[in-house]
Amino acid sequence: MSGAAEKDGGAAAGVLGAGLSGFAQAAGAVLATPSECREVMLGALSRCWEELRWVGRHLQPYADDPAEVFDHFETARASLERLLWAAGTAVPARAGTPTSVEGSAPATAEPAGRAAAAPGPVAAAPAAPDHVLAGEGAERVGPAAGPVHPGHVVPGPGGASPAAPPGDDGTEAAGAAASASAAVDEPEREAGEALRTPAGAGAGVAPAAPARPPVDPLAGMADALGALETKLLAEQVGLLPRTPLSAALRAPAGTTTTAERIAATWQRVHMALLRLPAHLRDEWRAQARETAAAAGLAVAAEDSSDPDVIVPGLPQGLCAAERIPLVVADPGAAAVGVREEIHHKLGTSSGTVLDLPSTDPRPIWAVRTEQALRLVALDPELHIAVMVEDQPSSLSSEETRLRYHQRLNSLLESAGSSQADGWPPDSRLGAAHELDMVLGGLVHKRPAALDSWWWQWRTVVSEILVPLAERARYERVPKAFAKWTPLDVDAYTVKNSVPGQNGEPLVQWVLWTPLKPKGGATRPNERKGRIVMRPQKPYGWQGSS
Repeated sequence: MSGAAEKDGGAAAGVLGAGLSGFAQAAGAVLATPSECREVMLGALSRCWEELRWVGRHLQPYADDPAEVFDHFETARASLERLLWAAGTAVPARAGTPTSVEGSAPATAEPAGRAAAAPGPVAAAPAAPDHVLAGEGAERVGPAAGPVHPGHVVPGPGGASPAAPPGDDGTEAAGAAASASAAVDEPEREAGEALRTPAGAGAGVAPAAPARPPVDPLAGMADALGALETKLLAEQVGLLPRTPLSAALRAPAGTTTTAERIAATWQRVHMALLRLPAHLRDEWRAQARETAAAAGLAVAAEDSSDPDVIVPGLPQGLCAAERIPLVVADPGAAAVGVREEIHHKLGTSSGTVLDLPSTDPRPIWAVRTEQALRLVALDPELHIAVMVEDQPSSLSSEETRLRYHQRLNSLLESAGSSQADGWPPDSRLGAAHELDMVLGGLVHKRPAALDSWWWQWRTVVSEILVPLAERARYERVPKAFAKWTPLDVDAYTVKNSVPGQNGEPLVQWVLWTPLKPKGGATRPNERKGRIVMRPQKPYGWQGSS
């Protein structure tokens, strides 16, 4: 169009866009009340979606549109589709629908002007629109015949008539196309009238056409998330290795609903991201948000910006947000909401925990225990060694999980008693140090990166020991783990540490926080820790999976 026309059209569209909120509010009121107006509104919205469904990002003339504009277009289209689905309106199956979701099968646009060769009542039409297909109940699968852009469908019932290819005199083909279109669209009009006609209104009413099975509007989102997870595991295979356990976590096809698939994949992806370095985690979280937004499932802004949210929520109840705060400013207040069984083991309760002195570690133990149990529930790829002589075992095993809970409960009781019964400082530290091995000893078969979220969580659990160690004349080893040498390993850890990965730093994970006598004390170190370390022989840890 000319520059002036384009400017006028843009201004008019801007006014229309600004006024859509008023339309949406009024339309919402109509749709909320059963009425004839409601049926008309639903029909109009269905036809609107029918027009939008064939527009593909990769097709002309839409391929030249700005990416941001098409992103908003896709969000609007997906939102409308889900609304129609929720309202119980049958939405045509999307066989061949153009899509830009990575990993989905791309649609192939039918060439404009192809002749329909359909048997049955429309076989005689030499140039019927492409939404007239062979057989009964066939779906619209392509653009109409005639001089229109590939990837665009001319309006169906209730819209403008499709342009017909000229015949010898420009009328014969147009008439045939109109007849063929009417032959197929008539049952749809009759079905619509039947829906508006009360039962028993009289004989002669055309029977309603059989309802098309509605498509699942969430299927595209599920496929896109699956493609994102595959891409993540392929690109980050060093930190997220494929294991037999990883494959076992995927439910067999057909055993879950689409909504369940989305929730499970979304959770798996975000739990895996906790093991990556911070900058990579941020990049992949952004990709996950974009994938959701493209399907019209925008992540809430507060979930995106809250550092405590490890799994952002998805709208429509698809997936609840998961929050695990690393920084707990007020342990007493945070411990009020902890399950009572944890309080019982520690000798506290939700009603008395606020009365404990600020030096008492039981409130923060309660909070971190609650967090650890939630992490175990969310991430079945976690491992634990419940005894110092054990190799880490997978918590996906019922036996390991039972031993973990039993040992954790036992150590919580001991640590709680040491505070409640006034044990001497060294004994209190001993009980707390034993608890640290199981409470903070969660680890993956391939340990997470040392600047990952998981490393931060392990660090805040270790920090619970600091004031207890000071009272017993101990301290955390001040030397950064990245600078440790084999001499430090000998001095500060037990002899049966766990072999990790070749070619990685010497210290790869802390299973049990290493302590040392404070200052220049020469007394024996009774509070050594346990680590995952670079193997001294050319083999890696072959822990159970």
